[in-house]
Amino acid sequence: MGKLANLFGWIGLWGYVFALLNYFVKYINKRYINKIGKNKFTNAYRGIMKYIVKYHKIAGIIATASILIHFYLMLTKGKVSVTGVIAALIMIIVAILGVYYYGIKKRARGSWVKVHKILSIILIVLVVFHVLFAKAFLVRLSH
Repeated sequence: MGKLANLFGWIGLWGYVFALLNYFVKYINKRYINKIGKNKFTNAYRGIMKYIVKYHKIAGIIATASILIHFYLMLTKGKVSVTGVIAALIMIIVAILGVYYYGIKKRARGSWVKVHKILSIILIVLVVFHVLFAKAFLVRLSH
């Protein structure tokens, strides 16, 4: 079960990384690519960006679901990392904001978007910290 838990942890990580690319490709496009005339490079970049933007929501859902499965499997193993719990809680908040405003409100504007982005950036640090130090902050639960 430990290998399965790790697999879902890594799936969650890579789903999150893919979802996070949304912010960076849009930023680079706005800041640099839009200032370059149309050419093969800018067309290729925008093609990649279109793909990343299109699958941002799905990647976020996969990441969050995978992390929840990872947490459940670790919990049933009787091991929980404090760093993982903190990172997972932030990821769930980011996901809830995304689902609520993109899915229910049908709009992507307002201060909540800043919160969504800021928490996503903070989550980078939390995930790296968790991957590096999960064992140091591991809590063994007794059944």
